[in-house]
Amino acid sequence: MPNYARPADSDGAERAIAVFGNRTKAAIIRYLRQDPNAGRKAIAKALNLETSSTVPQYLGELEEAGLLLADPPRATRKRGEWPVYRVNDIRVTELYLRLGQEIGEI
Repeated sequence: MPNYARPADSDGAERAIAVFGNRTKAAIIRYLRQDPNAGRKAIAKALNLETSSTVPQYLGELEEAGLLLADPPRATRKRGEWPVYRVNDIRVTELYLRLGQEIGEI
């Protein structure tokens, strides 16, 4: 397994970079800010990613990170239930500000 360089005090930026440094994840957040309460298929279609398997994966990652809120939430979702998503604006702003702090912008 490769050994990646990790600068001291860089842990706070990792999650923000993983989200804001990924075009598809950023596009999902942008789309849901404009069109809240959209389902997976609508999101994939709007982003021209209908054939991609990354949208469900990224939705799960963003939900797990608290950046997206799903209805119904993952913990109560039953098999075959398709959630709709909206952005957790407070959490996205917190993460964005954290990235700014880490790079010395704020």
